[in-house]
Amino acid sequence: MNQGKIIDILSVIHFFIYFCLGLIIKNNYKFALFIGITWEIFEYIITNMNYTKNLLKKYWPINLKYWEEKNKLNKVFDLLFNMLGYYIGNKL
Repeated sequence: MNQGKIIDILSVIHFFIYFCLGLIIKNNYKFALFIGITWEIFEYIITNMNYTKNLLKKYWPINLKYWEEKNKLNKVFDLLFNMLGYYIGNKL
């Protein structure tokens, strides 16, 4: 049974988005973490409700295997990639 990957291509996208956020909004780690946690909750909700999940399957250009996370550790690693990206962007 496929448990899903802990780190995938979307982890890189998380890093890049938060890197950009770190370039724009300086020294606000709590805000960056809050946005990351809020997004993960939102993502969990929309990918687990039948109506929104079916809409995503039909219209979302990103393949189902990337956003239908089977491995719960992936969410933790998404947050780690967020904060690492924010840290590096913040330091530049």
